[in-house]
Amino acid sequence: MKLRLFIFLSAILFAFNLNATSVKLIKPVHPDHFSYSGDNQTQKTKSLSQPIRVLVTDNNGNPIQGHELVFICITYPKDADNYCVDRKYVCTDSTGIATNHFQLGDKEGVYEILVGSNEDCDAEKIVYTINARKPTWIIFLIIGLLGGLALFLFGMDILSKGMQAAAGSKMRNIISKFTNNRFAALFAGIIVTILVQSSSATSVMLVGFVEAGLIGFAQTLGMLLGAGIGTTVTAQLIALKITDYALLIVAAGFIVTLISKSSKYTNIGKSILGFGLLFFGMYIMSEAMYPLRSHEGFLNILIKLENPFIGILVGFVFTALIQSSAATIGIIITIASQGFLTIEACIPLILGTNIGTGMTAILASLNSGREAKRVAFAHTFFKLIGVLIFAWWIPEYADLVKLVSPNNADVPRQIANTHTIFSIALTILILPFLGFFSKLILLIIPKKPEKANQKFKLKYINSAITSSPAISLGLAKKETERMSHKVQKLLNLSLKPFFDKDISHLDEWQKLESETDFLKENINNYLISVSSQNSDKESFNDAYQIMYVAKELEMIGDIVNTNMRRQVEKWVKTDAQFSEEGKVELETILEKSLKQISRSIEVFNDLNLEKVVHIKKKFKKYSNLAEEYEMLHYERLVSNNEISKSSSQTHLELLGLLKAVNRHATNISRILLNWHKEKPINIKKA
Repeated sequence: MKLRLFIFLSAILFAFNLNATSVKLIKPVHPDHFSYSGDNQTQKTKSLSQPIRVLVTDNNGNPIQGHELVFICITYPKDADNYCVDRKYVCTDSTGIATNHFQLGDKEGVYEILVGSNEDCDAEKIVYTINARKPTWIIFLIIGLLGGLALFLFGMDILSKGMQAAAGSKMRNIISKFTNNRFAALFAGIIVTILVQSSSATSVMLVGFVEAGLIGFAQTLGMLLGAGIGTTVTAQLIALKITDYALLIVAAGFIVTLISKSSKYTNIGKSILGFGLLFFGMYIMSEAMYPLRSHEGFLNILIKLENPFIGILVGFVFTALIQSSAATIGIIITIASQGFLTIEACIPLILGTNIGTGMTAILASLNSGREAKRVAFAHTFFKLIGVLIFAWWIPEYADLVKLVSPNNADVPRQIANTHTIFSIALTILILPFLGFFSKLILLIIPKKPEKANQKFKLKYINSAITSSPAISLGLAKKETERMSHKVQKLLNLSLKPFFDKDISHLDEWQKLESETDFLKENINNYLISVSSQNSDKESFNDAYQIMYVAKELEMIGDIVNTNMRRQVEKWVKTDAQFSEEGKVELETILEKSLKQISRSIEVFNDLNLEKVVHIKKKFKKYSNLAEEYEMLHYERLVSNNEISKSSSQTHLELLGLLKAVNRHATNISRILLNWHKEKPINIKKA
């Protein structure tokens, strides 16, 4: 019985063995020969540059000589003609390789050749793909790359501006409130960079803030490290495999922008729209690069990128040119997704990207003071330290990334994690020694008295900071507030030449009035530049309000240095004097005008619109007081007060001019109230 069972099972196993595949068809590879098998070729001529090669082995991997294969074209472009394989049946040589040639047809498109064993029908068949292109294919490839890159960068720009506008003044509050210690500054740098979607933009902001004196150099170091971590969030988002849904995201963002009535949700819609365009640009670049998968020259160039020094240089130069490390990482992800780059080749590119991102801050600091130059230098210096460390451990670094992201098919995630690991490791390395690095940078860029290259200087606004409306407008407001102090100082000196009969005060008048003109012109130019780069209506309105306030302040300065100057020039040539009562009246109206300017600037700073009603009441009260003083002056004239008679014309002129100052000061509050959307109260022009 046992013998019969053994014979039966042996017969079954023998039958299965007969049906088992005895040969394997393989696409051969050669270490010194690109595209040795001939698969995935892209050609623009009739004949292929590489023949089709098939390796036949037995189950143990030994090559089989004299095995006959059959070649059949199974896929070809519609209406294609004159395509054919050179020989339908080909036998393997002594190395087990069968070599055949294929003639392309007269149409561009994809041709597929099925290869099977003519001796073993059960052997697995393989398919070779040939891409036929027009002679002008390279032109369309370049167009696709440039168009996709443009959409990618445009989408990133819309995403960044939308998030900045949605965040509003919160970014500035974060920077000003959370930089007191290194850990809070680190957190602030992460948050701000997530909002602006660029560590370069964050570093440029910090250069401007330090130059403006809003924060100190030492406070920026923690934020610079945080900015490095924050920008990796963008890379992690780009690594998401959602290119198939890119147009759906674009449509969703457009719909939100179209139907939203609030500027906040409009900006959120723009961010979504930009996010979709970013991925759609990546999709276009990916499709455009597909023919390069089998282009020997292109792949040889990419192989050279595995040389750390070449890779670092390429990453540095490209990032410095487009001024966005996140954009460079996105492009690296796109190229790697096509199978062009290994993680070992991507690491040097990412290291170079980290150095290149510092160039934006360096350029922004060229015309700035020593403090701002230190910020820009620190940003690049920290990155350089990290690159010098990681560049010597690239194989180990790649192993660590693969350990964190074990799925080799998910190259985009590996690249994003490479960027994140670098930034986190650099922060852990430098954060405990920020004090040391601060002192070191102070030694490298020591304090040095600034040369007075120009008569007047801006303190807050920086032409390099125009991409973030909220922060740019905040700096413009600070500069306008500074302008108001100059105007108040000028106004405070306005009566001295009259009371002292001394024209020496006019030189100080001229200096202050020239500085206010300088500030007003530069504030306007800066706001025009900011508005031209941001289409947000609310930001446009805010910019207009600041320009209006600057105009009103300049007009007050003109009243003193133009209208009052003419009166002074006449006054000093006479023997006329003001009565004691007249002096008190003029000084009182002057004091009231100065207070009115201060009140309006308070409204300008904190937008407490309830104060406007109080300011309006004060305007009417001061106007009535000026009229009362005019009446008292007439009473003195009627009582034959000789002193009042001699100064009557000048006295009344000065009262009228100070009333005009009061009116312009009140106009500042009026425009702020009328333009504020949440409380659209209309006040008649004072």
